[in-house]
Amino acid sequence: MRNLKTMRTISAGAATAFLIAATMMLASGQTMANPAIAQKTGQACAKCHSAPPALNDYGKKYKESGK
Repeated sequence: MRNLKTMRTISAGAATAFLIAATMMLASGQTMANPAIAQKTGQACAKCHSAPPALNDYGKKYKESGK
């Protein structure tokens, strides 16, 4: 009986971990830095990103400009 309870606990934990990982992967796909912009502008990624994919002030202004 104890093994069955342990197996259920492990299964529930694995399912939870899978759901968290899947959610993170799906959410992060929408906020990835785009190296094509760096190639287009000739600037380093660090010009717009302090910690990719987060934009710094310059990156936010560039994004708002629609270039």
